[in-house]
Amino acid sequence: MTKYFTADLHLNECRIGTNNLYFRPFQTVEEQNRTIITHLNDMVRPQDELYIVGDVAVDAAGVGLLQQVACRNKILIVGNHDGDKLNLLQKYFKEIYESLDLRVGDVDCHLNHYPLNHVPDRFNIVGHIHGLWKVKPNMVNVGVDAWHFRPVSEAEILFVYDSIKNHYDGHVFVHC
Repeated sequence: MTKYFTADLHLNECRIGTNNLYFRPFQTVEEQNRTIITHLNDMVRPQDELYIVGDVAVDAAGVGLLQQVACRNKILIVGNHDGDKLNLLQKYFKEIYESLDLRVGDVDCHLNHYPLNHVPDRFNIVGHIHGLWKVKPNMVNVGVDAWHFRPVSEAEILFVYDSIKNHYDGHVFVHC
């Protein structure tokens, strides 16, 4: 069993194309939904664990698309677009949390939708900011917009953690 992470799927999101908030390069909502679900099913096996770090869908029909995701072990970390749909989302998730502390390999991680809710003593796995950035000191954004609309594997999380901790110097991140 492998762990995978993703965020900000926004299934059924109609703000697509080049003139939109998220710059999602799809011609239709159906193309967007199909791409995200296909990438999930291409990588995540039914016995794996899929952590969605918030913002699953924009409406009930988008939530219903989760039935197409083959992975049975889905865990939700609630995002700002999920709260009003929790009763619908419960059907598709094994567990639902506001935030979660989780061991990934040998790294203690904290999962929370909001980067501002990071914790200093763990590696933070976040979403919410779409493709604005991918990594910051002690944190990775697993939003689909930052990862070519595919989930991030446990191995990739550990690679990013190792890169930040052991290979990036003080000139990589701007500190204001």
